[in-house]
Amino acid sequence: MQKLLITVLLCFAVILPSTLCDDSQQNISVQDLLTYNKWKLQHQKVYLNEDEQLYRQSVFLENLAKIKSHASDTEATYTVGLNQFSDYTQEEFKQRFLNINLSQRSTPLDVSGDQPRLLGAIATSIDWRTKPNVLNPIKDLGQCNANWAFGAVGVMEPFNSIKNGVLKKFSEQQLIECVHKAGFTSNGCQGGFLEDGINYAIKYGIVQSSSYPYTASTGIVKNCTITSPTSPSDGFYPQSFQKVAQNSLALKTALNLYPVAVQIDATNWSSYTGGIFNNCGSTTLQDLNLYAVAVGYDAQGNWIIRNSWGTTWGEKGYIRLAAGSTCGVLLNSFYITA
Repeated sequence: MQKLLITVLLCFAVILPSTLCDDSQQNISVQDLLTYNKWKLQHQKVYLNEDEQLYRQSVFLENLAKIKSHASDTEATYTVGLNQFSDYTQEEFKQRFLNINLSQRSTPLDVSGDQPRLLGAIATSIDWRTKPNVLNPIKDLGQCNANWAFGAVGVMEPFNSIKNGVLKKFSEQQLIECVHKAGFTSNGCQGGFLEDGINYAIKYGIVQSSSYPYTASTGIVKNCTITSPTSPSDGFYPQSFQKVAQNSLALKTALNLYPVAVQIDATNWSSYTGGIFNNCGSTTLQDLNLYAVAVGYDAQGNWIIRNSWGTTWGEKGYIRLAAGSTCGVLLNSFYITA
């Protein structure tokens, strides 16, 4: 009775949107609203007007209810929680933060792949995060839908470090602004393909982010102020890369050499906070919508994936996927070879 009275009072006070004032939403508590206000302050959410704020609050409360429901599932292998995506519906999350799918390619995808060669036995487990001076801190692409550029940079940086002994930060912004103008399909913050980013760097080179800093600009970016490094010490020219065969042994072998770019179905990732994620179902090539970087696997074969959504998402920016081709992790992956 007390919860019902509080809900009615909040509705009349225009604190809750009308969609939350029906019988199905009367279990919303004052604590839920306090949680929303704390989350909004933590993530510095600012909305255009009151209507948008009320809508976002409604979505947040629905997502909060789903998070509570998941927490009660004793058989779940992963956890979910609040983060910067908690006021988006799943469809909005897909549209704003995931990539165009493979069906939009101008040319068919080459599904052939290489079985990498390794001198010696494959390690029982490997984690490039534990190796000194291989990986830069987790990055955050913000509102720019350019995970393709972050994925390309995400494998060029560790390859250059492992081969040349120097860990550099390369410029995603250069790829975002210059790749399309150089004649490739990818379109800046509107999405693209990791292969375009690497092929661009092979031809023109990629500079360090200190020379071309990230701005998280959205839309099709029309500026391109740098086309190549002014000196070899300023940037990097990869020479070649290779698609990995679509099996666990091939990906593990490649990971014993270098971190590997992977394209994945991240549709259900928005609220992930930890554990072994296994909630993707059957994934096809057309479902793949996010480029990330595989940085290892554990003794059980679970994949360690590095994302570019900042450290407030997942396990400080990482996600662990169940062994096998969970979320399509084996379908479209690449590693730098020279």
